[in-house]
Amino acid sequence: MDIDINQLRLLVVLERERHLSKAAQKLFMSQSAASHILSKLRHRFDNPLFIKTRTGMEPTPLAQALLPDIEKGLSSIDMALAKMKPFNPLLDAKTFYIGAIDYFEFYALPKLGKKMENSAPNARIAVDILSENIQMERVEQGRIDLMLGVDTLQNMPRYYHRYHWLSDPYVGIVSKQQSNFPEKFTFRDFVETPQVHLPLINSGADPIDRWLLAQHQARQISMTVQSYAVGAMVTANTRNLMCVPQRIAKELEQMLPVRIVELPEGIPELSLSMFTHQLYDSQESVQWLIKQIQQCT
Repeated sequence: MDIDINQLRLLVVLERERHLSKAAQKLFMSQSAASHILSKLRHRFDNPLFIKTRTGMEPTPLAQALLPDIEKGLSSIDMALAKMKPFNPLLDAKTFYIGAIDYFEFYALPKLGKKMENSAPNARIAVDILSENIQMERVEQGRIDLMLGVDTLQNMPRYYHRYHWLSDPYVGIVSKQQSNFPEKFTFRDFVETPQVHLPLINSGADPIDRWLLAQHQARQISMTVQSYAVGAMVTANTRNLMCVPQRIAKELEQMLPVRIVELPEGIPELSLSMFTHQLYDSQESVQWLIKQIQQCT
């Protein structure tokens, strides 16, 4: 059966996204092109492969049976091709897949995008902000080039390589309209003030909460959000405090009516690293990406 391997990539991405338009977007093609490819594959396999349901495109039993081997085959082919020639960022077309937390997307992605406009004009970046468990699965399958993680909260297997990225002290942000907040919070004020919270990892573990727990204390979380931008917008319009890394706080202060305040002494800083699988990170393209991200501080 004569099938273009690039056509098979659509099946792999469609199984993950469950929407043809989203799969097409991930592969940087039009929806009509993706639809045409899916139609050809359905004809060649004499099977619908994916069926549209209320929850999205669901794979048929045949597709479910084929997909694990297709994924492994594509990963092996990609690795083999990557080793055949050195990576030339000025010329090569390459999509980098990064598993990230909101810190990276909010703070570093604009800087990385600007750098790559000149240093890698044909490269693309696809960011996955999912649970760390799903990100690790995709790293091990060769579907994510690297993931950003929190040093003190995530235990990585020994077959991962760790590249320290940055450390950032925590500060607080409050609404500029709330003049009653002090410039520096005492410990008592800190634990008694309602706070907006952004969980760093899926389990909800947080370096500040661990620090408080060691002192048999806890803070008042009034709202949990999924991004720094949303949390800051809530903070700008309420009487809440939000703890954010200093680099993020400075960006938010330029965007919204919030001001930076000092937190009690002893609060731990945030330490972030890049993690790669030993099977894949010897590739020149991955090492190049690591260096580019390390410069986005």
